[in-house]
Amino acid sequence: MKNYLDIIYENKKNYSSDYDGRFANFNVFKFQLKNKKILEIGCGKGKTINDFINKKNDCYATDISDYSFRFLNKKIKFFKNNIDEEKLPFVDNYFDVIYSKSVIEHLNNIENFFFECKRVLKKNGILIVYTPDWETQYINFYDDPTHVRPFTKITMENYFKFYNFQNYKVEKFYQLPLIWNYPFLKYFARLLSFFIPIRCKIKYLRFSKELMLFCYGTKE
Repeated sequence: MKNYLDIIYENKKNYSSDYDGRFANFNVFKFQLKNKKILEIGCGKGKTINDFINKKNDCYATDISDYSFRFLNKKIKFFKNNIDEEKLPFVDNYFDVIYSKSVIEHLNNIENFFFECKRVLKKNGILIVYTPDWETQYINFYDDPTHVRPFTKITMENYFKFYNFQNYKVEKFYQLPLIWNYPFLKYFARLLSFFIPIRCKIKYLRFSKELMLFCYGTKE
């Protein structure tokens, strides 16, 4: 996993930290993430959970490698865990929120992921999942050799339905802060995407073409 973080995401070392903070703040505002007990599954370099801890949240993180630990705020409780094969190391009904970004597409055992998330969530707890949108990333999805399974909007809706999550929603998500504030700009981004080459090296242009699926629902 050390090689994965350092090689696959090598180009992200030059990304502005402002983006990570703005993305974390988007989720904080969307889900009112303050004074919550939050778990991030597959924390990687901890860019989001490190911001969540600053909002008076009680934060926990898991990852397949303990290499992630060195990037985390010391107040975050870290557990090495392979969600593809293991149960989460927490008791039932423990968390208010579970957050996971760019993880589920790396898993074979999707059923274990959803079952364990639901088990450790409190009643009315929220599961938040981000994953690449197959319809806009199918050409380059397997450029990352650790990607296992792609997802569509309908696929993710069905998983939330299978595990009886309530008030679930799956939408296509632009990783562009300007669109978070001004949603109508997504129509311009959609038009722009036709002129952007595949595997564009400019992050903000690429994000106009390559969308994520933004998925969330509450435990019954």
